[in-house]
Amino acid sequence: MNNKINFSNISFFYNPKILGAEKLVDNIIAMYESKLGLINKIPLILNKQNQLLHKYENQLVNSDLIICVGGDGTALRLAQSIRTSSVPIFGIRMGRLGFLTESTADEASQKIESILKGKFYIEKRRLIKAIYEKSIFYALNDFVIGRKNLGKTASIGVWINNIPIAEYRSDAVIIASATGSTGYTLSIGGPILMPNSDSMIIMPLAPHLTPSNPIVLEPDNAVDLQILRGDESIMVIDGIKECKINAGKKVQISISTSSISFIRVQDSYNFLNRVADKLGWLRKDNDINEINEIKKNSELK
Repeated sequence: MNNKINFSNISFFYNPKILGAEKLVDNIIAMYESKLGLINKIPLILNKQNQLLHKYENQLVNSDLIICVGGDGTALRLAQSIRTSSVPIFGIRMGRLGFLTESTADEASQKIESILKGKFYIEKRRLIKAIYEKSIFYALNDFVIGRKNLGKTASIGVWINNIPIAEYRSDAVIIASATGSTGYTLSIGGPILMPNSDSMIIMPLAPHLTPSNPIVLEPDNAVDLQILRGDESIMVIDGIKECKINAGKKVQISISTSSISFIRVQDSYNFLNRVADKLGWLRKDNDINEINEIKKNSELK
């Protein structure tokens, strides 16, 4: 697919605490400076309120393209800052897993060249929304609601469309988006959803004497959660922000109409292949060509 998008204003967003991230940004800028228009170099620097500096947020939302250099945590920080815009993100991972960030450092220059030639497509990832009291919060991955202190369980009531479903005595309850299905819930045995899904996952964390079966909800459903017993409870948003939750007060979570756009290079990104590779589902002595050959031979029989 050839896309005609004007990339005259490109921002490089990077985590300066990750070894090699800033150097990679400088190398890419030096390589493409003559081909690009306005270039912004934006480090992940937070203020006292744990938010990206306001001047950097303004530069990001006014960009035509953001090249994000870091790990999935860097991409989540970026998503929180640009959720009101439709600026596409191209991710270069410097970390280990990288389900959001498409490219490795070694592949970066080749893939950026493809993007500048229009050989890409846009993948939209839906956000989930939480309403607590009069405040609205958004998450790309998940909301985690539970006790503030480790080692103490909370009693958390769950309603779906105003119907009581469960009371979990657990460390927390996680509400995850399709994007978040490869995050926290995956580490405790949750299902993996396709990235274009608008579904949500409800899953308790370390439940006591109750099943830990996940529930997958379609997008027209709303979830209410309430701390029934206990205090010192919090809601953690994408592992980044925290909000104190008072006992007896409900949090309503649903699929948002907003989304974050990621640029995927044509013929180089496949979600299921990425998951299989990262989670070690395929035998190391069987590369993809050998697997395809086995499949082809079985079909001929």
